[in-house]
Amino acid sequence: MKKTFLALAVAVFATPQLAAAHDVWLTIGRAEDGLHAIVNYGHPHDRPPALADKIFDFAALTGEERVDLMGGLTHKQTAAAIIVESCGFNDRGHSLVAVSYDNGYWVKSPSGSYRNATIRSVPDAQDSLWSVKFAKAITGRGAPWGTVLGTPLEIVPLSDPAAAKPGDSLRVRVLFQGKPLANIAVERTDGTTPIKEEDIPRFMTDSDGIASVPIAGNGPHLLAIDYKVSPSGTASFAKTDLYNATFAFTAGERN
Repeated sequence: MKKTFLALAVAVFATPQLAAAHDVWLTIGRAEDGLHAIVNYGHPHDRPPALADKIFDFAALTGEERVDLMGGLTHKQTAAAIIVESCGFNDRGHSLVAVSYDNGYWVKSPSGSYRNATIRSVPDAQDSLWSVKFAKAITGRGAPWGTVLGTPLEIVPLSDPAAAKPGDSLRVRVLFQGKPLANIAVERTDGTTPIKEEDIPRFMTDSDGIASVPIAGNGPHLLAIDYKVSPSGTASFAKTDLYNATFAFTAGERN
């Protein structure tokens, strides 16, 4: 059996300021030793490392199987990262990879700084929230791109994103708790190029939770959404719940 390994690069430092508003997204690549999936945290212009112990689900899906990439993996600690290897999974370039990331509770202290804490610890906090993030990426054409994983917030393409070409518009549905989410902005970047917040292209969902996102060109695309819910489901710890979801793909991929 052809062996495939997925590498998850994580370090042990996170920037507290605005950490709750950062995205989590997957970068998929290939090398001689197989498939590499890197969990990115932050934004292209602000890249503090992710934290491995905040990942609570990591899986790959093909048309035939779901492979749990959390349990039974080999973790290798290096000076700067944790490498997670899966030597029994044959990707074949047709997989959906997904990560769920609990970024925990955050408060804005009276001084204006952000801390990874709850309002029970900082009762005079200016603001507080719980932050959770869900990232998906496909490894090529024919991946189960339309699979609904059932995460609280999710982006679901309505056609194969890898087959999209420049000039096409990719229709995607945004789901919150399994229901279409209307009037939410879907951001489009390439996941690597720094871009000012006000210059990020955004496309609104309609009453059915569907947004039409123009394909910018052949190459990597990253779609991202944020959604706040108040009051928090854990009101004794935070005022607001902040959900983030991303979907990464490479447009114009060959079969």
